[in-house]
Amino acid sequence: MWTSRHGFGILSLRPTCENFVLVLIIVLSERVIMPCVPLRRKLLEELDDVNRSFKRAHLSKYLEDISIASFLSLSASDSDSTDASLTSSISSISSVSSVSVSSVSSVSSLNSDDQPTLLSLSDIDEMYASQIQARIDQLRHHIITKRVLCKNPAIEKASQFHLLKLWHNGNLDQYRKRVRVDPDIFDGIINTIRDHNIFHNNSNVPQAPIEIQLAIFLFQAGHYGNAASPEAIGHWAGVSPGTVVNCTNRVMLALISIHDKCVHLPTAEEKESAKAWVAEQVCPEWSDGYIMVDGTKFSLFQRPGLHSDMWFDKNRDYSLDCQVRCISPRTVVV
Repeated sequence: MWTSRHGFGILSLRPTCENFVLVLIIVLSERVIMPCVPLRRKLLEELDDVNRSFKRAHLSKYLEDISIASFLSLSASDSDSTDASLTSSISSISSVSSVSVSSVSSVSSLNSDDQPTLLSLSDIDEMYASQIQARIDQLRHHIITKRVLCKNPAIEKASQFHLLKLWHNGNLDQYRKRVRVDPDIFDGIINTIRDHNIFHNNSNVPQAPIEIQLAIFLFQAGHYGNAASPEAIGHWAGVSPGTVVNCTNRVMLALISIHDKCVHLPTAEEKESAKAWVAEQVCPEWSDGYIMVDGTKFSLFQRPGLHSDMWFDKNRDYSLDCQVRCISPRTVVV
């Protein structure tokens, strides 16, 4: 039993695979997937909010100071009208002592350069506000102009090419698992493509050795899935994913250029060697099929009645094996 979130109806479904897929589609259709906000836009929006809050607080402080000053000026005007007589008497006394005060001020002005200047509270507030505004502008400029806001940590890599050198003359099985060829074939390919122009340039940054580039290419050609990704190969080779792509492209161009030289019909010696291998692996009667030997499976409609279990293959199916042997371009034996 399943009920829609919007209350449009009630579905009574049996617990089958098709019904589960149907319910999953309905649930996903009702979900509202919000787009992901870029980090740069999010930081700029937060900085704008801080800037507006700061300016609003600064304006409220300014208006509060103005209201206090106006209140003090009104109270001062009321007190001046009642103390007019006292002010006149004080002014006469101050006129007498003006000479002494002026003399003292002249003397103190000589030492004014040695005394630190005291700032008022309003000046300190203005300096603090200007520093905060400058810091906000600096952060905004950094966010807008910075190419990478959050740099990812460096990925530690460890090259394993030294293992190929150890396995070159010792452990051939491990060597083949990495590069899918024997050491002598690997060395032969290196000698063939060493002088190709793709491996020589005028850049100040030299390329990786040809042995490393070929090993990267063969490792990628001999693997599939996640193991053949540039990131996984970079971890194995101790290089970046971009270097894996560049090495693969260079080796591919070098191998394609020698296609007509290396891909050809076998020579007489190669024919006899292939015939001896087929006779050793299968039987002497099949030794003439040195060019091509391949097999395929034909699936059966149902389980055979005679020796039924013998027809069951690794794919969990009942099938017949068919082997094709090409003796010459015009002779095919099935």
